[in-house]
Amino acid sequence: MLKRPRMNKRIDAPHVRFYDWLLTSPAYLSLGCPARAVLIELTRLYKGNNNGQLGLSVRRASERCNVARGTAQRAFVELQERGFIELVTKGAFSRKSPHASEWRLTFNTCNVTGQLPSKAFMRWGREKQNAVSKYPVAVSNQSQRAA
Repeated sequence: MLKRPRMNKRIDAPHVRFYDWLLTSPAYLSLGCPARAVLIELTRLYKGNNNGQLGLSVRRASERCNVARGTAQRAFVELQERGFIELVTKGAFSRKSPHASEWRLTFNTCNVTGQLPSKAFMRWGREKQNAVSKYPVAVSNQSQRAA
């Protein structure tokens, strides 16, 4: 008699995993609640072998996150600006069979192109930090008196 392989329900159950380094990044902390909800929904679609083929439209995201369509659209833009997701193929209703946009999570390897995780969101706050000089230019007392 063949034995059925034992499955551990706690380990094998579908789940979404966010690591601490992602949750404590400045880019994640700056996200609004709708953008965090859309990121969770996109990560929920990731099965381990389909990154780059995560189909989620604005309409479906608004239904799943219980927000308005405009809010869901702004959440996608916010996630792209921060570097959490990248657009692989743009969705459109102009085809005979409408299809949703396909996304790629930047913290996982892309299964379409084989591109390694870019983790672009980890560099998000650095542009603003580097814009300010570490060593400010000293202002002489003479120029302060003239003003």
